[in-house]
Amino acid sequence: MITILFVCTGNQFRSPIAAAAFREQLTRDGREKLWQASSAGTWTRNGMPAPREAVDLAHSVGLNIEGHSTQTLDRSLVDQANLILVMEAGHKESILVEFPSARGKTHLLAEVIEGNVFDIPDPASTMGEAPGIIRELVDMVRNGTGRIYQLLLG
Repeated sequence: MITILFVCTGNQFRSPIAAAAFREQLTRDGREKLWQASSAGTWTRNGMPAPREAVDLAHSVGLNIEGHSTQTLDRSLVDQANLILVMEAGHKESILVEFPSARGKTHLLAEVIEGNVFDIPDPASTMGEAPGIIRELVDMVRNGTGRIYQLLLG
């Protein structure tokens, strides 16, 4: 099983929505039995439900994260992941400091898909811009799934 782990700070908006968008593409491409996508946060508590705002934002782009509950990034998740895609350069830096074994498999999502280094803003801190941020994030994942496959399969 190939495992992709999407990581953000709180595991409430960006990473669960990105994982849901990637799972949607896996199903569309007939890869859902061989690949899986999950999410975690660098700074969160385990077991919190997705905020209503995140559920509504996901619904607005055709995704369902109602069953999501947060999980903290830990060694087990890092070790299980074939690829870790982060939303901000700071996430990558902190993962590589805490989990040196993640080197080589941790990448900035925007860099993998767009070829440019930039952070995807946290909708939780800019709720007025949240619909646009989530729309761009989901479009990025939907349009860039092939690049993710290519990164893993060569």
